[in-house]
Amino acid sequence: MEKKKKGKAPKAENETVEVEKKSMKMGLILPLILVLAVVGSVIGTVVTTKFLLPPTTGVQVAEKEGKPTVSEDQTIVPLDEFVVNLAKSEGNQQYIRVNLSVLIEEKDSEDFTKNVALVRDSIVNVLRQKKASDILDTPEGLAQWKAELKETINHAYGTEIVSDVYITDLAIQ
Repeated sequence: MEKKKKGKAPKAENETVEVEKKSMKMGLILPLILVLAVVGSVIGTVVTTKFLLPPTTGVQVAEKEGKPTVSEDQTIVPLDEFVVNLAKSEGNQQYIRVNLSVLIEEKDSEDFTKNVALVRDSIVNVLRQKKASDILDTPEGLAQWKAELKETINHAYGTEIVSDVYITDLAIQ
């Protein structure tokens, strides 16, 4: 009978068992950490959007630096495309193609759509007096033109029906 060394064999088995236990622990710890990270990010997102950020609605536009807001009792009404001869400049005849939308009170939208011919006439009269350089040459040109359109429409109506004018498409040839 051979004598086995009692000290070495159990020691090797113990080392193998310890390595297996460590790898088993790592096999459980890593997925647990990943699950906790995913759950934590979901909870963080929900808490942030529900409790920390201010509520917004689909209609409102945030007011920043004095820009107007669109409230729930206002609506934006798109107008049909305008194609108009501009005033002659240096012997050249130019044309403008523009799509506009106006911001009005919701309660006025039905009256506005009934009288859209009055609005279109006012806009065409303003456009025919403009040159391309009046609109495009200065950074303030478009802003001044929009303010003039707003004022002209409101004057034609006899009341402040239009709050703002938006240019949705513009081409000058």
